[in-house]
Amino acid sequence: MARMLSETDAKGRSGTMILIGAGCAAFMNILDSTIVTVSLPTITQDLAVDTGFGVAVLLAYTVMLAGAVLPMGRTADRWGIRRVMMAGFALFTASSLVCGLAPSFPVLVFGRLLQGIGGGMLSATSLAAVGYYFPPESRGRGIGMVSAASAVGAALGAPLGGFLSEFLGWRFIFLVNIPVGVAAFWIVSRYFPADPSSLSLPRRAIADLPGIGLSVAALAVFLIALNRGATIGWFSPFIAGGLALAAVLLAVFIVHERRCPDPLLDLDLLSDTRLCLANLANVCTSMMIGGFLFLMPFYLIAVSGLGQSATGGFLLIVSGAYILMSPLTGRLSDRIGNRLLTTGGMTLAAAALAFAAAATGFTGLWIPVVFLALVGIGYGTYLAPNNRQILLFAPEEKQGAASGIIRFFFYIGQPVGVVLVESVIRRGIPTDLLAEAGRAETGPFQAGLLVCLTLAALSAGFSFFAGRGRKDSHPDRRE
Repeated sequence: MARMLSETDAKGRSGTMILIGAGCAAFMNILDSTIVTVSLPTITQDLAVDTGFGVAVLLAYTVMLAGAVLPMGRTADRWGIRRVMMAGFALFTASSLVCGLAPSFPVLVFGRLLQGIGGGMLSATSLAAVGYYFPPESRGRGIGMVSAASAVGAALGAPLGGFLSEFLGWRFIFLVNIPVGVAAFWIVSRYFPADPSSLSLPRRAIADLPGIGLSVAALAVFLIALNRGATIGWFSPFIAGGLALAAVLLAVFIVHERRCPDPLLDLDLLSDTRLCLANLANVCTSMMIGGFLFLMPFYLIAVSGLGQSATGGFLLIVSGAYILMSPLTGRLSDRIGNRLLTTGGMTLAAAALAFAAAATGFTGLWIPVVFLALVGIGYGTYLAPNNRQILLFAPEEKQGAASGIIRFFFYIGQPVGVVLVESVIRRGIPTDLLAEAGRAETGPFQAGLLVCLTLAALSAGFSFFAGRGRKDSHPDRRE
């Protein structure tokens, strides 16, 4: 186990530099999702692929994130946070160069797959660094700051992606990662404490390779079937067979994990009903925000008639609201607990999405300003307290695995949300999106917002029941 900082050190220079390193990991991870989302219309048009196939640029990254984040969390528990985070920065930066120089669509997707592996390393260790190094009474603040760094990545991604795509070309949305990655690698190598030579778990190779393969295969097959269902037909043999195969792979994965002596998914961490409900809320929230952020660039261009740069500026609203709320609610959860914040945040997001769906088709740019701000506030209110709750109840020696589980369920939800919303809005996206801006049919986009509304409402319900029946503390920890 790595050395935990004292409360004084956690609030001093040592804690600050650890938060900067962990924040950079979270920042790069989220930046590369949002910067690609807003640039996807340009990428699909430039590489001459339709939206159904172009969405592979997003899915390649998120599927590999979901597949890598759990084993990387386990690897961090064995080999140390510092080692895994440095390797993640190195791979993420190198794969960004591959994406930026990609001569074809398949090479771009391959680069995104590599980015997903590096992103899994960064994602698993960003929150785990707080759990490893910070005492329990400071973790809410630390998680809030790392969550805020994620929000900064989301905030910069939208306007930066729109600006770079419109004025320099979409390749620069990947090349911009290189200086950030180099600087972050230096910070971690210079300021993170050296990993101890003896950790609480045996230092083996990456655990449970069959579990990794089964989980990635199940998710990939499910997403392919979900993505092509609206085109081929939901009851066609290909789609029905794909969904059935995904279900079989999932069942085999669960059975394997129960029997594996060193499983990828530590089911002991999910034996607490409260944590199960919190993770169900996590999945629904990630589906909601993934689908919403995928929908918004198309909505703002096709329905509201904005250009790419203006679209990026508008998406800054949701991220800006999230940035303001995350550190505040992280600190507040240390004082009042999680239930009110998680349930209230998702209830607010659901109300904002209901307003957006009802107002679709009405003129006035104030409408997206209002619902984007409210969704950002709701999401920012929810996220840090929910992450805090999950880490709080995980044993000290399994903080990497617990952080990996948070990200695993989050990254499972994101691509599913993207595919669900894409299948709903596909028929409403004009062939030449930029040329036909502001003249699209509104019905499909309204339906996409209703999908997001349903997911937010489910998350609010799970969050409400996750907070019932126990005091907001761990029996073995000082709060």
